[in-house]
Amino acid sequence: MSGFRNLTAVSDWRSWAVFRRNALVFLRNWRTALIPPAMEPVIFFVAFGLGFGGFIEDLDYHGVEINYATYVSAGLIAYTGFGTPYYEALYSAYVRMFYQKTWDGLLATQVELPSVVWGEILWGAARGMVNISLVCLVVAVFNLLGFVDVEVELLLFMPFLGFIAGSAFASFALIFTAIVPAIDHMNYPVFLIGWPLSVVSNTFFPIEPESAWLYALMQLNPVYQLAECARGLLVLGNPGWHLFGLLGSSTLFLIPCTLISIRLTRRRVLGD
Repeated sequence: MSGFRNLTAVSDWRSWAVFRRNALVFLRNWRTALIPPAMEPVIFFVAFGLGFGGFIEDLDYHGVEINYATYVSAGLIAYTGFGTPYYEALYSAYVRMFYQKTWDGLLATQVELPSVVWGEILWGAARGMVNISLVCLVVAVFNLLGFVDVEVELLLFMPFLGFIAGSAFASFALIFTAIVPAIDHMNYPVFLIGWPLSVVSNTFFPIEPESAWLYALMQLNPVYQLAECARGLLVLGNPGWHLFGLLGSSTLFLIPCTLISIRLTRRRVLGD
């Protein structure tokens, strides 16, 4: 199957059938599948934004003085938008592929392998939307209590931005899902890639590299673009050029990572 057909499989009904299957399983177990993972960024917000933030002076964000809790609230939206689809496509997808043999069952029907991969990508992005929505709800409550100062009505756009970036993160994670020999080896993409990207992308603290090549590399990081896009919207009411940065960097990740993950998954699952 050509690369073009692999990419256009996102619009195939079979890709959305895989998405629907994962969504139905999630809805059946939503209490254990949703609440514990969604509480992680909330705990981080309370610990860093309210606890640690009490020891930090106000920050100057593009000429606007904001407290640390306001700064980190946008960062936690980006952290959630990255972590949820990334880990969903690592661990949950691996379990469906290797232990539950769900992918084998799907491939025994009319579903083809590109649709399985796209279904996982779409589902990972949707999980990111759900968790971002919960984080936004918490931020809105803390805004009402006066702990943060954000444009509350613009929180409605965060899940949709998270879906765009989440698709790229999920496609990237599926590359590792296709190549790791055992689930224990997931520690490598988690601790060598996942955690570093989570904390050095203007999520918990600002980073301003002086090196030109480091600055250029940061612009290609969708986590950074998502964090700055969210912060621009919530603080300034305008994402600025970071919206285009988010769209561009997400596309640069999504297209090649999807093609690579389809190829590697085909080799692992079908032996081609």
